[in-house]
Amino acid sequence: MKNIFIFIFTLTFCASTISADDHKVMPGNEVGEFHYIKATNPLNVVAATDKFMASECGKKWKSETGANVVLMQLQGSGMSHFFYVGYSDYEKMDLGQKLSNCAANFEFLQEIGANTHDDMYFNRIGELSLQRGDWTKDAVFFKYDLNVEPAKAGEYAAAWSKMTNAVGGPGSQGLVTHITGNGYASHFAFVGASSMSELTSETQGAFASEAFAEFAAEVGGYRKVQNVMMVTPVKGW
Repeated sequence: MKNIFIFIFTLTFCASTISADDHKVMPGNEVGEFHYIKATNPLNVVAATDKFMASECGKKWKSETGANVVLMQLQGSGMSHFFYVGYSDYEKMDLGQKLSNCAANFEFLQEIGANTHDDMYFNRIGELSLQRGDWTKDAVFFKYDLNVEPAKAGEYAAAWSKMTNAVGGPGSQGLVTHITGNGYASHFAFVGASSMSELTSETQGAFASEAFAEFAAEVGGYRKVQNVMMVTPVKGW
C-alpha cells in the first residue's frame, strides 16, 4: 500500500570520520536507516530525491542534521535498491524527523511511492558497530545479511574483528547491528573494493584463509547467513 511510504525521511548515509590508522577494526560512529524498495522507474526515484534535496526544506534538513543520503543498487535481492541515511547520533536522527515534516518531503514520498512496487518495502534502523577502512572510497560491495543469536552478539563481534584484522585487504569492511525493523536480520557485514575484480579476488582470498576457517568454525553454531548481495552506489546527496 502506498501509505507504507509515509515514513520519516531519515534516509541518511553516514560518512563517519576514519582515523589515520584505518587498517584495524575500530568502533563505528554512526547510526542510520535503511529503506529497501523495488523501483519501477529508478530514474524517477533519483529525480524525486534531487528535487527534495534542492528544496528549502531539504537544504535545511541537510544543513542542520549533517545527514548524508545514498541510493544503493542491489543484485541478489528481491528488492532493487535501498536508501541509507545516516547520522552521527540518535539526537541528529530525532532532529531529522522533526525537520522532515514539510510539504516538500510529503511530495517526495508520494513520488517515491508512485515509482516503486507499493507491496515491496521494508526498513531497518542500524548502527555501524565496527569498521575497517573507509567505505566511502569503495565503488562496489558484498553485503551479507545475518542472523546471530542475541546472547552471542558480543562473541560474534569479537570473532568477526579478529578474523577481519587477520585477513586484511585493500577495501573496507564493516559490521552493522540492526536494532529494529521488518524484513528482519540481526546484522549485516560488508566488504568493499574499488572494482568488481578486486572485490572478488579479495573475497576469494579471505574465504581460503586459515583465519576465515577458524572464524566459520567458531560462529557457525549461532550465526546464519541469510543472503549475499552485491551493492553499488547510484548517487549520494
